[in-house]
Amino acid sequence: MKKVLLINPTIQPRGVEILASGSDVVMAPDGREDTLVSLLSSRDVAAVVTRVERITARILGNAPGLVVIGQHGVGVDNIDVRSATEHGVLVVNAPASNFVSVAEHAVMLMLALSRRLCESNAAVRRDDFQFRERWFPTEINGKVVLAVGLGRVGSEVARKCRLGFNMEVLACDPHVSESDMAAAGVKKVRLPEGLGLADVVSVHVPLTEQTRHLIGAAEIARMKPEAFLVNVSRGGVVDQEALVRALGSARLRGAGLDVFDPEPPRPGDPLLELPNVVLTPHFAGDTHEAKQRCSAAIAGEVLAVLQGRLPKFLVNPEVVRSEKFLRRWTL
Repeated sequence: MKKVLLINPTIQPRGVEILASGSDVVMAPDGREDTLVSLLSSRDVAAVVTRVERITARILGNAPGLVVIGQHGVGVDNIDVRSATEHGVLVVNAPASNFVSVAEHAVMLMLALSRRLCESNAAVRRDDFQFRERWFPTEINGKVVLAVGLGRVGSEVARKCRLGFNMEVLACDPHVSESDMAAAGVKKVRLPEGLGLADVVSVHVPLTEQTRHLIGAAEIARMKPEAFLVNVSRGGVVDQEALVRALGSARLRGAGLDVFDPEPPRPGDPLLELPNVVLTPHFAGDTHEAKQRCSAAIAGEVLAVLQGRLPKFLVNPEVVRSEKFLRRWTL
């Protein structure tokens, strides 16, 4: 029976049960590179499931039996996908499992910012009830939101904002046509145009070479001074230094961040001292419901590969045409 390597802390028990029904599950004590190199060097380890651990070129170069990497979640920036493809290794993820949870979190950050939730909570706790006379919250109802990226998460955020809060929804996404956006009640715009019109900018793109610092100093300068920035995608999509400068100088009203660059933020990071930022520890997609769905989904994808079937959510589809993959597939 082929072995699947899980990394402690691992996926939810339901996912482990699914994997154990058709494979031999083994556990890595941690996700350090040396640990994974040592454990994956055995030819009988055919799969590894990762959450946040990095799967590097060195690991892939020392994993002769590896056929598939399962990413517990959507983003695969922790995996060297190019190296995986070169070695003939499939990379699969679970993009349909947590998008509702992430979208809910994005809307929650919009509300927390507009209602000054963290500041007012702190004020009440320090017996400063007169906070209510000095600072006034705002509504998001009827405001303009720009979705940067209109995939599963961005589309769900757009739907919730439009139907739940009567917001005008703009979106920029080169992969979605103007007609498809219009059918969903969304107006397609170019990024510079949308930034200047939005009361809330909500970021929903993967981190790639093309999207790193997609929202940089020039883009932030285009935003309204009273606007909010929400990022639940990846920290590197936003130039964090430029964001800190804008927030510190009141060039931007506030930001809600579930992701950071670097992650986690280092002690002393000026971002941590700003009062107009709401911070959460990269867990927008980690609701109980989403974790159960995600664990079951990624386990099913990995098991399908080990049983000789192609997965539904393949990140690097070009790999199936490679001779190296075919050689690993038949081991």
